Parts: sequence; C-alpha cells; structure tokens
Amino acid sequence: MRARLLAVAACLVVQGCAAAPTPAVRSEPPPVPVPTSEFAPEPTPTPVDEDVPLSARWELVPGLPDDDSWERGLYDVSAASPGLAWAAGYKGWEDGVEMTLRHWDGSRWRRLPAGHTGSLAAVDADGPANAWAVGGGAFDEPVALQWDGRSWRRHRSPMTSRDVAVDGGRVVLISSSQVMQGYGARFSRKLTVNPPADELRAVSAGAGHTWIAGSRMGQPMVWHGSARGFEQSEMPVVPGGGTLGAVWQNNPSDVWAVGQAGESPLVLRWDGASWTRVALPPDWRGELTSVTASGPHDVWIASLRTGTTPRHVVLLHWDGRTWTRERSPSPGEVTRAVIERIPGTSQLWLATSIVNGDSESIVTYRRR
Repeated sequence: MRARLLAVAACLVVQGCAAAPTPAVRSEPPPVPVPTSEFAPEPTPTPVDEDVPLSARWELVPGLPDDDSWERGLYDVSAASPGLAWAAGYKGWEDGVEMTLRHWDGSRWRRLPAGHTGSLAAVDADGPANAWAVGGGAFDEPVALQWDGRSWRRHRSPMTSRDVAVDGGRVVLISSSQVMQGYGARFSRKLTVNPPADELRAVSAGAGHTWIAGSRMGQPMVWHGSARGFEQSEMPVVPGGGTLGAVWQNNPSDVWAVGQAGESPLVLRWDGASWTRVALPPDWRGELTSVTASGPHDVWIASLRTGTTPRHVVLLHWDGRTWTRERSPSPGEVTRAVIERIPGTSQLWLATSIVNGDSESIVTYRRR
C-alpha cells in the first residue's frame, strides 16, 4: 500500500534539499482530537508486551525542528533510494491546518515549500525522478503534486484523494469511492463504487497492474486493475466481516493486503491464482496499519497494539517460512504508524505520530 507530494498553481521548483513541510490529507480533513467524556470509564492499563522483544536496530532519526510541537502528523512515507525519501502530512490546528511535505537527502530531513491549506494524505515514488503527493482539505481545492527529478509541479486534481500509486508514467489516485488514472496532467475515471456499502482505502501499482484494498458489503475486498479494466477479486469469506486498509505488490503474482477482522488482525495474500488468508499465531493482536516488502521472503507489517498502555508499534516480519515480531522504541503513545522499505537495502523507514497533550507530534525511525 502506498502512496505522494506538493506545489502551487504554477510550478514549484525545488532542487536537491528543499523547504518546509505542510499538513496531511485524506479524502477527509485531518482528525480533530476528541476530548474524553468525564463519564467515560478509565481504560484498564495493560503492560507493554514483555514477550515482544524491543529491537535495538531501530534508531530515532531527527526530524524538523518543530516536529515535537503540538498538532503535527505524518500520514505517509515513500523511499526511492537510501538517500532519497519523502514524507507527507499536516501541521496546525482547525482553520490553520497546512500541508507538510519533507525530503530525506541521505543525512537529514529537509522542509519543502507547500503553501496549501488542508493536509497531504499520501505520497508515492517509483524512482528518484517520479513521485506524486496528494491531499486536500475542507477549505481548499484538491492537491496533486508531481516530482520530475528537478521540481514539484501542481496539477489540477480531479478529486480529493486519500491514496496514490505510481507506475512509471502512470499514476493512480483513489478517494473512498472513485479511482482516477492519469498520465501527466490528464486523468480519466476508471472505477466508481457505492459507499457506504463499498469503500476504497489503499492502492498499490506496478508492472501495469493496480490493486485497491477496502471493503464491500462488510467483507474485505480487493479490486484489480489491468489493461482489461477493473474487476472485483474473488476473496475468502471472513466470518464476522472485516476490511483491508493497506496493500503492497511485490509483483503481479505476489500481493499482500492487511486490515482487521473484528478485533483480530487480517492478512491476505495473492499468489497469482487466488487470494488466501494468511495464518498468524492466535495470540497476536493489534491494528494492522501498513505493509511493505523487499520481496516475497521479506515482508513487514506495522501493527498498533491498541490494548496496551501506552499504545506502541509492533512490527511483524515474514521471512518466507515463519512470522516473527519485534517492538520499535517509542517516546510516547502512538496514534499512527507507516512502514516503508528502502530500495536496494534491507532497511526500513517507520513514520509515527505520537500523543502530545490533546494533540500529536511526529517521530521517525530507521531500521538498520
């Protein structure tokens, strides 16, 4: 799954290291913190999983100077190489929310000029000269930004997008109900579903194929796009229903999608012939938020342990034969986590948002 970038009505030129970040977006504006009712029962604290080892391979990567300020959040991260990555999100509060976009230059994160209200929901790249970021907000028109290796260019976006996927000269945007495909600035509608029965949540693309994860009639669903158009996949029935929130294609015959089935984590895999449910140990719990991979034998999933105090990130790893777990360090309670592989290496980015008073702030890690 995955999916992102920024610019202004004309072209916004950013060379090498760039300027300041701005707010995140989905199809919806960024979440507003909801105060806890004074009558709500206090949650029963559950100690952090002592059976999940804390990995020393995750190291904190300094971000921008104001990342520890209140009301900052990252929604997505995408890497093109060890020395090039982008992260997209938001900063600010209520009417002052702005999009934030940042650039990793191999040694530090740098701010890119954004200048748009709302937030950036997603960013995706398939190389150093091809990246897109999308977003929008309640008080601004939709934003779609394209990086061509030298500068960011803003395109007229056909909709406020919640995710984006790049496949060479082709880019796929999704909202909760529509799929748009474009080549440069020319977009056409490829799929429309009917909410609330159907919902599109994440997209991955490559080698001419597109995979969109979500739900249909309360059951997990993946829509597959190819030269023949889009069609619903034949999915295994999940008792009690569920939904998929992230998807990743290693190749057209190896696709992973993750989500939830009630309170249980849900992992599905496409092997080129059918979708099957991947078994996890029965005692594993948590909200699966993101999936990435360097190949079929190196798959990583980010999981939020919602039943623990504080809430933290557990990483699930598939080596082709077995699943293992490890815990990343955390300076506080995690509200959001996105994992991304770094091409050409076995390294990973982990972008998190953590509780900061009544709001949240940004912390990023790298696994060496």
